[in-house]
Amino acid sequence: MAQQDKYFLTIDNVAKQLGITPRTLRYYEEVGLISAAARTNGGHRLYDEKTIDMLQQILRLKEHLGISLQEIQETLSAEQSLQELKKNFQEQNENIEEQKRIVQNFIQILEELIEKMNRKVENVQAMKLQYQERMVRAKNLLKEIDCSKE
Repeated sequence: MAQQDKYFLTIDNVAKQLGITPRTLRYYEEVGLISAAARTNGGHRLYDEKTIDMLQQILRLKEHLGISLQEIQETLSAEQSLQELKKNFQEQNENIEEQKRIVQNFIQILEELIEKMNRKVENVQAMKLQYQERMVRAKNLLKEIDCSKE
């Protein structure tokens, strides 16, 4: 599709649509999480649907799972590597050894992503357990206070 045929949104429109600030979009671009799909003649950023989808994924990872921007960047890099490996695999349909190497790299990247997620889940579960223990202690304290009044 030619660039002029694409549908673009301005930074303000994207920010409103996603419920974030234009500054957040600029920052994500500064740290390399996204890039503007195009720029106007005046240099204003324009974002396409692919970039907006990427932003939605970043926001879900950050807000719902508590993943840091560095971890998001690592995940996005791994996803890009997986896409490149997939493309290379399809191009190497004659070379069995190269296909094998590509699949092994694919597996390694997925294993690393899964391990990172497992560590994150373990940390969240440990934090949840701490809060549950604090809640039990607080409820017991409340019972003690109630009993002392009687």
